[in-house]
Amino acid sequence: MKFEQVTIIIGTTDEDSALRETVDTIMSTCDAKDIGKILMVKPKNASEGCNNAIKAMEEKYKGIAFGLEQTRPFIGGAIRDGFDAADTSHIMLLPGDKAISLDCVPEMIKRVKEKPDVISKTSRWLEKDSFHNYNPMRKVLNRLSQVFLRILYGVRLTDFTSPVQTAPAELYRRCDWQELNFPFMVEMVLLPLRMGAEFEEFPVRCYGRQEGKSKNSVRQTALYLKTALRVRFTKIKETEK
Repeated sequence: MKFEQVTIIIGTTDEDSALRETVDTIMSTCDAKDIGKILMVKPKNASEGCNNAIKAMEEKYKGIAFGLEQTRPFIGGAIRDGFDAADTSHIMLLPGDKAISLDCVPEMIKRVKEKPDVISKTSRWLEKDSFHNYNPMRKVLNRLSQVFLRILYGVRLTDFTSPVQTAPAELYRRCDWQELNFPFMVEMVLLPLRMGAEFEEFPVRCYGRQEGKSKNSVRQTALYLKTALRVRFTKIKETEK
C-alpha cells in the first residue's frame, strides 16, 4: 500500500489548553499536506473549556480540525467513532492531555511514509527515564504487565498498553473490535498483533496528566488482563470482521 494522508484522532473530555497546544504543535511540526483530518472526539458531557478549545481549533484550522461528538459509549467507543469518520490511508491516535511528547507525531508520519504497511508505534519503555511526573506504583504495575504480555504473546514489543501509534486504516477496519471502555486501549495493540500485523517501536517520553482528570480506574486497568487473554486465545480467523 501507499501512504496518502493520516487522520489524527484525539480523544478529549475536559482538556482546554493541552488540547489547543496539541493541535497547534501538530500543525506547526508536520507538513500540512500529510494531514487529512484532525478529529477531536468528545462525549456529550465535555467540559465548557474543552468545547471552547474545539471551536477555536476548528476556526483556526478550517477544513482540517473537526470536533466530533461520539455516539458509542466510553473512550473505546469514541475512538471507534473516529475510525468510522476517517477517510485517509492511515490513522493515528493521540491523547488530548499531552501525556506523551508530541515530537512523536512527525516521527510516526515519517516512518509510515517509508513503511506504510507497518504500524509505527511509540514505546515508553525503550529508553530509561522516559516517565515524568508519573505515579510510581502505576509505573511498576505497568512494567510488570509489559513483561507478562511479552511472554503471553511471544513477541518483543515493549509497550502493549499504550496505543499511540499510526496504522493503515484498512487494517483497523478489518479488526473485529469487541471493547468499548479502557480495555480497548490494549485491544488496539493486541488485535492487530494477533492478526499478524508488523509493528515498529520507537522511544517516546511520557508525562503525568497536567490538565483535567483521568477517567481510567483500577478496575478498568485490571480488565486489560481479561482482554489480553481473550484476544490471545481467539482463533486468528475470528479476529477479523
